[in-house]
Amino acid sequence: MDNPDLWQRCKKGDRDAFKLLYQLHIDDLVAYGRKICSDQEILEDGIHDLFVYIWEKRENLSDTDSVIRYLCVSLRRRLVKYMEEDQKISRNIDMENHVVTQTSSAESVLIYMEEEDALKHKLSEAISRLPKRQQEAVHLKYYQCLSYEEICTVMDINYQSVRNLIARAMVELRAYM
Repeated sequence: MDNPDLWQRCKKGDRDAFKLLYQLHIDDLVAYGRKICSDQEILEDGIHDLFVYIWEKRENLSDTDSVIRYLCVSLRRRLVKYMEEDQKISRNIDMENHVVTQTSSAESVLIYMEEEDALKHKLSEAISRLPKRQQEAVHLKYYQCLSYEEICTVMDINYQSVRNLIARAMVELRAYM
């Protein structure tokens, strides 16, 4: 998914590469943006402005070894700026869907799905009780699968702070669950 060659082609003005870059990352950016901003209009504007900026400034963009990290950092900065301007605060958490991978009877699948929905609801509720920064760190670590170093860059905090945020979040989640 993280293709530096695609980034380079986009920087050189390849429209197909730009479209593919958008298609590859839009779902992740929307999911990540929802963790920061509950206002759908601001989120859409932020993502739109980010991609307009990338296309207009493509020749001056720096190289990156992680396109998704670059996009997340840029989107986060835009959304925070927009929310500060509009004085809006986000509390939305979007949970990813899980797929049943085992083959079993229809009854077993239904029971499994009901139990999983209840667990997801409880987890979602537990995550929503976390402080905002912990919610963001948990999302980046466990839903975006970023490394601690990448989270440092996205959240603009040091390594130990990221570790502390996630550790505290896990303690609180375990206690609630």
